[in-house]
Amino acid sequence: MNEALRLDYLHAMGIASYVPRFELEGAAPSPLCDLNLVVADVPATTPANDYNEESNREEHATETGHFDSDAEYQQMAEAAERNNRDASNAPLSAGSRLASTMQELGLASSAQAGQNPAAATEQIVGDGAQAAAANPEFTVELVATGIGLLMIVDTTAGPPSPAEKRLMANIAVAVSRHHKLAKAPEFATSRFKWPVLKAPGLSLGRDAAKEALQANIMAQAERQQAHCVILFGSSLQPFIDVATLQTAAVQLLYAAEPAAMLSDGSLKAPLWQNLRKVLFSS
Repeated sequence: MNEALRLDYLHAMGIASYVPRFELEGAAPSPLCDLNLVVADVPATTPANDYNEESNREEHATETGHFDSDAEYQQMAEAAERNNRDASNAPLSAGSRLASTMQELGLASSAQAGQNPAAATEQIVGDGAQAAAANPEFTVELVATGIGLLMIVDTTAGPPSPAEKRLMANIAVAVSRHHKLAKAPEFATSRFKWPVLKAPGLSLGRDAAKEALQANIMAQAERQQAHCVILFGSSLQPFIDVATLQTAAVQLLYAAEPAAMLSDGSLKAPLWQNLRKVLFSS
């Protein structure tokens, strides 16, 4: 496997580096590659002081440090897009763009097929929605608490507000007090974005997104020694494998979105009932 691509996969799973422990019998020696990769001077996780109960400041979220191979693949994708744009000598009109889109989708023009132009446009929009569902894009924030609890929230539309951060911090503090844990919560956040890279040859489908997010969650849970995960909202449920978490003795709890909890306090009750049943090590 290409070394830069291998590092990209490791980065998507939240693994900084991987070194095999054993040499397979009869395996060919691995060639040495000098890729001039430079590790960005960014910590793997950023302390999230904004999640403290007394803090009201806006958080400046920081992505996990990554290698220059990300920029390399991104430049390749941008170059391919520029070449596609340069292939056309003249700008297309609105009608030409519609005809071109229909041709790419394998649809005949409304005049040739004898159908309503509005119906053809609706079909194009529907096909675009199916393509977006098959190739999802989302951003996730993973909030570690240091007490065996990991929180996952969808931040595709934007980062959590200060009130939402305080809510999540209060949940961790309440868990620590109820279970009489000796250690107070210490918050740290990391961000996962899918797709990691938009480059030719990389799988961007739902299965690949689920595998990458699941690997990142498992790596964070192992790193933080978390055995309970709270998933806020329902948008990320299709990308999380409950069976895999259960195999690793990690319990998954579902909760409403933080914004919904702030507007309707009754939504907190089911989550708190489940958190009281979890066995946290003291």
